Amino acid sequence: MKTNAVLAALAALFLAAAAPSPSDQTVAYTATPVVEDGVLKGLDVNLSFRGDADGETTLSLPDRWAGEVEYWRHLENLRVEGAEATTPNPASRVLTHAPGARITVRYRVTTAFDEDPKVGNENPYRPIIRPRWFSVLGNAVFASPEGDESRLADFRWADVPAGWTVASDLDHASKGRRTTLGDIVESVMVGAPDLTVVTRRAAGAEFRIAIIGRDWTFKPEELGELMGRVIDAERGYWKSPGESYFVALAPMIAPSKDWVSVGGTGRDDGFSLYAGTNSPIASMSYLLAHEHMHTFNPRMLGRMPKGDDEALGYWFSEGFTDFLTHRVLLRSGVWSLEDFVEHLNEELKAYAESPARLATNEEIRTGFWKSYDLSKLPYRRGMLIAHVWDHRLRTLSGGRRDLDDVFQTQLKAAGRQDAAGEWVLATDNFFAAWKQAGGADLSGDVARHVTRGEAVLLPADLFGTCARVETVTRPPFARGWDPEATTAADNIVTGLKDDSPAYKAGLRNGMKIIKRAFGEVGNSQVEYGLRVEVDGKEQLFRFMPVGEGPDMTLQTVVLAPGMDAATRAACARRMSGG
Repeated sequence: MKTNAVLAALAALFLAAAAPSPSDQTVAYTATPVVEDGVLKGLDVNLSFRGDADGETTLSLPDRWAGEVEYWRHLENLRVEGAEATTPNPASRVLTHAPGARITVRYRVTTAFDEDPKVGNENPYRPIIRPRWFSVLGNAVFASPEGDESRLADFRWADVPAGWTVASDLDHASKGRRTTLGDIVESVMVGAPDLTVVTRRAAGAEFRIAIIGRDWTFKPEELGELMGRVIDAERGYWKSPGESYFVALAPMIAPSKDWVSVGGTGRDDGFSLYAGTNSPIASMSYLLAHEHMHTFNPRMLGRMPKGDDEALGYWFSEGFTDFLTHRVLLRSGVWSLEDFVEHLNEELKAYAESPARLATNEEIRTGFWKSYDLSKLPYRRGMLIAHVWDHRLRTLSGGRRDLDDVFQTQLKAAGRQDAAGEWVLATDNFFAAWKQAGGADLSGDVARHVTRGEAVLLPADLFGTCARVETVTRPPFARGWDPEATTAADNIVTGLKDDSPAYKAGLRNGMKIIKRAFGEVGNSQVEYGLRVEVDGKEQLFRFMPVGEGPDMTLQTVVLAPGMDAATRAACARRMSGG
């Protein structure tokens, strides 16, 4: 018996040594900005972890995300310690090692940009590593052992160069916040000698804004104040306590002082913002609010379709987020009535004029990352659908209920599902909550407007007596050339159709557009004029920009005139669902 007890004890010790404890399963990351002779050369990334118990671990390199591919091309000199590595494909390594061995992986992240990125229709998601600053997303730079994204992780900065300031939402790990591999991938890191970090509190929690550069039209503290108002308003809408939040703002180059462009992408506990330094602070409010609203939709309202099917749910995750963003900005006073109507009318105009406005949801799924028009469609389509359904529920309930009630019910249901480990689509949760609120079946609407892509029209009395929705019909607008390709070609006319009015007026591929002399983009009823360089001389081409196809329907919201202060306040409540 004594011998057996000793053997059992030895066996227990052996198993304990061979099987790492749960805390020993943490994947530890460090990042180091590498500066040589005052110039940033790259980011050195190290990760250390225990290999799998069977002696073989697959290391996944950054590869596909947000329509981009082969992010691994920006990783150099990858070395592995503690295991033998083979390369089945460029996006992964198979590591062979002793069971549970400690493995360290080292590599350098290099830039995807040889010059400062320019503003445009697409955000710069690949690593931006410039001589004096960097802005990188976790999706683009972090390798990880293949497996469960909920595996614990840790992050620390290592050897930050003298005079440099760095910041990331991953800094929350050093403050004791539970961090996972999923958080590592869904992160943003920025750094520069002239990085300003503003720390504030909103909704009872700390948030930080990290701003690269000093040439902005606003002070960092002003952006911090605006972000605080947005967080307070949106956390108040959802009746949710605050959490740590992080915003990184990187400077883009605008082609002219009048060109304002603001873009970004959400992170799990923050987002990465890109803007021309000439952008006024007022242009930031929508994006700040939209991205922070993603804290809730869809993350806390249910799941999204998996893999390549995710875009099928963008009408809800993006479109309903826009609806909520507009609603909360007006309700909180960040936007005035005029701001709200102006932004809504901009979206109505863009929706009516979009050549993709009648695309099916399947076309969005396959083309979202390939076409600017398709990428914007689910935002606008979903936002308009939300307005229609909100109006319908108000009408059915005699004004007692609206989408606010549906979202609150959905939020509670999704919370119970998360606690139980259930996987339910956010849209299915919405339909269930809608039914509980007394709403009629929505399957017909979904089939028409989402699946088949039929046009969404707002009811004339959407906002009661506060505003009217006017509807006009006119022929479709068409320039005749490919505007995106032409812009990318430095305004050299590209993709001109030989049956277009512009071609018939004398314009040809290869000519250089100097500027638009007159006309209105999107309006086929106004004559269009272009000043173009031809054989070294400037010429004026004029034509009516009428395209082929069915007439387009344009809707415009018009505020009721002559409202006094009390009526304006009442209408702000009515139009924001208050």
